[in-house]
Amino acid sequence: MSLMGMKEKIQKFAIPVSVGIAGIMLAGTFAGMGRNSTTTRLREAAKAETTVAKVGSLAVTQRMLDRIVDQQVQQFAMFGMPKPPAEALDNYRLRALDVIKSQQALVASAQKAGITLSDDDIKKGIDEVWEKQLRPQVTKTLSLPETATDKEVDAALAKSGNGATVELLKQQYIDPEAVKIKLYNDKLTKQVADKLTLDSYKVRHILVKWDGKTTTEAAAKAKAEKLLAEVKATPTKFGDIAKASSDDPGSKDKGGLYEWLKDDLKTLVPEFKAALEKLKPGETTTELVRHADPKSYSGFHIIHLDEISKASDEKREKAAQGELTKLVDAAAPGIKLELLAPGLQAAQYVQEASKDPKKIDEKLLGKALAELEKIKPEEDSAGTTPLRKAVIFEQLKQSDKAIAAYQEAIKASGDKVDTRKKIATLLIEKGDKADAIAQLTEAEKLAPPEPDIWFQIGQLYDKAGDKAGMARAIVKNQELTKRQQQQLAAQAAAAAQANKKPGEIQLPGEDKKK
Repeated sequence: MSLMGMKEKIQKFAIPVSVGIAGIMLAGTFAGMGRNSTTTRLREAAKAETTVAKVGSLAVTQRMLDRIVDQQVQQFAMFGMPKPPAEALDNYRLRALDVIKSQQALVASAQKAGITLSDDDIKKGIDEVWEKQLRPQVTKTLSLPETATDKEVDAALAKSGNGATVELLKQQYIDPEAVKIKLYNDKLTKQVADKLTLDSYKVRHILVKWDGKTTTEAAAKAKAEKLLAEVKATPTKFGDIAKASSDDPGSKDKGGLYEWLKDDLKTLVPEFKAALEKLKPGETTTELVRHADPKSYSGFHIIHLDEISKASDEKREKAAQGELTKLVDAAAPGIKLELLAPGLQAAQYVQEASKDPKKIDEKLLGKALAELEKIKPEEDSAGTTPLRKAVIFEQLKQSDKAIAAYQEAIKASGDKVDTRKKIATLLIEKGDKADAIAQLTEAEKLAPPEPDIWFQIGQLYDKAGDKAGMARAIVKNQELTKRQQQQLAAQAAAAAQANKKPGEIQLPGEDKKK
């Protein structure tokens, strides 16, 4: 694997890490390669470090957003989903901002809970990422053993002559902010988990009530103390004593038994819960547990813990994550999001304008266009702004402006079959069929060998009234469809041959299962 390929590998790890290791390691070798000029590369590098939004007190750069977007795109690819077009990336960046907002809400929740991070904590976190995630990839790339020390890695890097060191890789390739978030997450999760009581308790108790009318507190206490003395004298008789003397109708007939109290013991009164959590299996409270509440009941408890059924680690983790989610959701509204880049603001306006599919908010679309106007051509290396304008003009039913924007997009970002189809569709809607056919002719030149694309071109030719063009596109569609079917059949045959047992001969048309 090349060092360039390490970026894709390491992005799969749980800790988000910054891109750039290939540039550090290979700058001397590859600096002059590629289509972009030096000026363009410098401009793109500066753009990547530009602050495009603020989330709480955190200044968010485009590089930070694009790192999250890259991870999302990789996940999409795992499910066979195509890479999003460049003109849609600001929508994905808005999603990335939602992720960052949740992360900052997590940080706020952790800090509110009294959790702090020292410089030493962060350094240890960075070192852990290096040791567990990055160093194995670097040692493999440098053909070093897995057990190679940092000194040995530094020595190998020095031989490459490009100035790279272990510390430089850590600084450039590990995102300290991501490390902080993970540390806050781990500490807050542990704190939440430690406070949860998820074990199930098998408990017996005796309750002696007072109401201040028929029974006074003093009388109830005297009776309870007498019962406690009996329990201490004959612990095995706890159930019998409860049946004879407890004032709790829910457990009296069962010898005071509450079997397997669960789920954080939320139903228990605080005094009962506190006393129970101090007991070990087989123990009984040595003192009376007093509870006084005129709205429910007042009385003295004698509590015996029979047994504890420990909750599984999986249950604890799930419960802790649930509580953590509640904390983050509660903190999120307090995290202010400010968009500073016009492209992001335009994407936000478009999303808000389209919330109600039955009624597009034209004012918000107008604001989106105004934001896109702020983007200078030199700031839009991918040339996506005209395409974004065209889509908005379509939503506003402004066909002429949409067509002009699509034509501008061809100059800005290159000629594409989809752009030509869009223009043709708008021209057909206007009744300008001749110009639509001209656009479709150009689309044919650009069309990839994909049956669906040619089918769509054929449909548009039909709407434009060009029967010859439609027939031509249909023939091409059929040819490509047949070719696909042949390729699939060949792949199936190859797979069947690969699965054939050694020495087995499979005749044409023979059912292998027979």
